[in-house]
Amino acid sequence: MGEENNLQDEQGNLQENQKEEKATFSREDVASLVASEVQKALDKQNKKNEKEAKKQKSLENLDEEQRAKAIQEQRIAELEEEVAKHRLLSTKNQIAKVLDKRGLSIELVDFVVTTDDEDECIEKIETLDKIFKQMVKDEVNKRLKSTAPKNANTQKETILNKETFKKMTLAEQQQLYVTNKELYEELSKK
Repeated sequence: MGEENNLQDEQGNLQENQKEEKATFSREDVASLVASEVQKALDKQNKKNEKEAKKQKSLENLDEEQRAKAIQEQRIAELEEEVAKHRLLSTKNQIAKVLDKRGLSIELVDFVVTTDDEDECIEKIETLDKIFKQMVKDEVNKRLKSTAPKNANTQKETILNKETFKKMTLAEQQQLYVTNKELYEELSKK
């Protein structure tokens, strides 16, 4: 009975999430997604179990002194791995701050940080920053050099005075009346 309630709650939560995303999934789609995630979790747990079993098997053949030494070495290796992870996270945090100060997206941190060496990462940021700014500059120059779309009125907006107005044909004067009535009235006054 409790399992049915949990299943109903999960289905209710899934339906709410689907409404929020405004995506529709068939039961088969949901089942395949759930099966995929379950399989990933099982694979991860199996790898962990296999690793632990190998450790235990390697310890079985050792005497007490060797076993204690092997366990100590394993713990040291695990601690070194944790320290390396911590250093990498610390480096990512510092590099994210540097990226933010330079006006670059923090999302670039995963691309820039490949080691826990901050100096190397900062050099990568400087190179990336130079390349990015040069690309932006080139694109701006390219767009500035391109011809702007010409407006039909820009050709007629040369400085008009009464003398040039008198030289205009009636069709041109009529066009001026349609496009710029105030200027037409000013120039047509005698």
